[in-house]
Amino acid sequence: MQEISRQALTAVSRPRVACLEWLEPLMAAGNWTPELVEMAGGVNAFGAPGQHARALSWEELLAGDPDVIIAMPCGFDLERTKREMHWLTERARWSELKAVRDGRVYLADGNEYFNRPGPRIVESLRILAEILHPGGLPSLLNTGWMTL
Repeated sequence: MQEISRQALTAVSRPRVACLEWLEPLMAAGNWTPELVEMAGGVNAFGAPGQHARALSWEELLAGDPDVIIAMPCGFDLERTKREMHWLTERARWSELKAVRDGRVYLADGNEYFNRPGPRIVESLRILAEILHPGGLPSLLNTGWMTL
């Protein structure tokens, strides 16, 4: 994890990241995810390390206008997350978000990599580093994540 973080933190940019643990109602990821975002070279826009996931209003997400949005709903695999994205994509002003305009909205397999602690936390960090810094690290070939 230290090596992944070291490589990620040498990146020029530190994008502001919204990790969404739930889509309806909208919730920002908490617990270890904010710390992983920081280790992966991003700036966590919502939620706090060590705190539970928190409710996030649509207006807060719009006002925060993150550079990157990662949907990682609790208990959902990639296919289920893809099916549930309408909770975001059909909202007013979705297309105005910077992450949407820049094509930086990602889906992650929350069930396998983000919603519970365990040995896969190394892979979770690697996924975040790949998403935040495309081409910056040897790829895991999009294992556990995809672009919307």
